Amino acid sequence: MKSIKNIYVIGNGPSSSHTMGPAFACDYILKNYKNIKDLQVFLFESLALTGKGHLTDRVINEKFEGINHEIIFDFKTKQEHPNTLIFKFNSEGQNHEIKVESIGGGSILIDGKDNCSFDECYKEGTLNEILSYCESKNLSLFDYIKEKESDDIYNFLEEVYKAMKEAINRGLSKEGVLPGKLKTKRKAKEIYDNYLKTKDNTFYVMASAFAVSEENADGQIIVTAPTCGSSGVIPAAINYLELKEVPHQKIIEGLGVAALIGNLIKNNASIAGAMCGCQAEIGAACSMASALITYAFGYCNKKIAQAAEIALEHSLGLTCDPIEGYVQIPCIERNAIFALKAINSYKLACAIGLESSKISFDNIVKTMYETGIDLRKEYKETSQKGMSKINDFYKS
Repeated sequence: MKSIKNIYVIGNGPSSSHTMGPAFACDYILKNYKNIKDLQVFLFESLALTGKGHLTDRVINEKFEGINHEIIFDFKTKQEHPNTLIFKFNSEGQNHEIKVESIGGGSILIDGKDNCSFDECYKEGTLNEILSYCESKNLSLFDYIKEKESDDIYNFLEEVYKAMKEAINRGLSKEGVLPGKLKTKRKAKEIYDNYLKTKDNTFYVMASAFAVSEENADGQIIVTAPTCGSSGVIPAAINYLELKEVPHQKIIEGLGVAALIGNLIKNNASIAGAMCGCQAEIGAACSMASALITYAFGYCNKKIAQAAEIALEHSLGLTCDPIEGYVQIPCIERNAIFALKAINSYKLACAIGLESSKISFDNIVKTMYETGIDLRKEYKETSQKGMSKINDFYKS
């Protein structure tokens, strides 16, 4: 399993699979091929169906500015992965066809091969294996991460923390309407004002999640956690912990533990909405955040695993059906709801004994993947079914 650094990617929203992934694919083409001519970029399945709402075409046009190119939305041709791009072009007299799959979190496969620059750090591939290893060496989950990762892991997590906090602060200060035909009103500041009036911590958590998610929808700088569409959950959990005066170092270490949980989900299932529905994005984020909170409050490895399992178990079956393909409705509200669910998952895990756990985290990851594969594709980031078809309310 690769470094946990592949889970937290700092970049522009609104979609890690539809914006960041295609951007990195364009970077690969520009880096490896010279004098590009007759460039055609084909977008398939989910990338074709929701690409405009997710700004896929905008980022491709920006990357290939100055190069004559054509973007083709292919709504009919089936691909093995729903987030598939194909680049056809001539470079220095030779014709090329490069197939890219955007697998979530900004990661891409190029002609089936992983283009990730991150090292393979982890021999253990399941949480049960990790828990057994930690027990044999008397390690906390973050001790385990330190043993496996490079020396700069603290610095990396501090950068992630800083970017998350900056996104919260920007989002809380802004008002107005988000870009796109939905004309979605920013609500983070309004919710934050309610917190200032009532001192109800629930409003603060929701406002934090809204702030980051609205920044993401606006194409601003956020951190995938594990995706752009679910980027508001963990920052909201951080603000919750800071309200509870949890030491900063425990929060930073908890960010690492959260990334380990996200890494396991990505490695053994998927974090792509187009592959497994929103359970793979917001469900994964909720599981990560519950692990972060449970670690930060000083609980043992098995209790952290229990909290992460509870959070993911009660996210099963969630569809990904954004209206008009924009990462706005229901995505923004969903971040707030699942930030609160992460807190409740932690509380439930702490309220019951370990002996009551009948289902392991690894089993629920497997179940999530099977559920996602069985979901009709129309409910997996295609804007063809579900909420995405209730699209008349904003036109009246």
